[in-house]
Amino acid sequence: MRKLFAISTLAACAVATPALAEDGDWTGPYAGVSVGYSAAKSRTDVALGGNWSTESATLQSRVVGDWSANQSADLGVYGGQIGYNYQTSGNLVVGVELDAAALSGHNDRSFVSTGAPNYTFGNHIDPKALFTARAKLGFASGDTLFYAHGGWAGVKATMSADVVSSGGYTKEGVIDKTTSGWVAGAGVEHRFGSNMSARLEYSYVDQGKEVYSSLYRTGSTFVTPAYGETFTQDLRLHVIRLGVNFHF
Repeated sequence: MRKLFAISTLAACAVATPALAEDGDWTGPYAGVSVGYSAAKSRTDVALGGNWSTESATLQSRVVGDWSANQSADLGVYGGQIGYNYQTSGNLVVGVELDAAALSGHNDRSFVSTGAPNYTFGNHIDPKALFTARAKLGFASGDTLFYAHGGWAGVKATMSADVVSSGGYTKEGVIDKTTSGWVAGAGVEHRFGSNMSARLEYSYVDQGKEVYSSLYRTGSTFVTPAYGETFTQDLRLHVIRLGVNFHF
């Protein structure tokens, strides 16, 4: 929250600065850079298969309950964007934008479940990069633009789950890919003269659900009969960014 407050304060100061021109024209291409903060959220649900059907309902329920997880991670966001705006005579502004950003931060969860046997369950999320292709629709009030945006979003991320038991049962499931989903949000941008602008923007990114399975690690005691675990994991980002654009 401190990061979010700092970014919002900087943007508010920028927007409050008097305009250098009475009226702005937002038509044309632009490119810029942005920094910000993202709160990443992820839910993992576990389904058991294979030889788990021979185990007691109590043990199965325990494994599913203790291995399923809600996770969150604080991420730094650093990237750039290019786009094009067109302003109508009625001050309506439409546009398109492409952006890419590096994400820094991850969350690793380790949970020890005591019983017979003992288990150590792990869940991991590591978002690495964010990509979007968005349409924009806004209204220009002089040198200030208020807009909404939405479109496609992809996140390069690693998600995984693992287990080690006191009886030597050890497995891991990993997915490392660029997921695909959607983004929507809103922003405010203010121009300083004819070439430079600063903006504050919020985006909600939803990457849907990914499904992956576990594999036995080398050295696992129980390889046969086979036990199976399938993970369904989602990924959502709340992103706030402060950007600076140069208009051509």
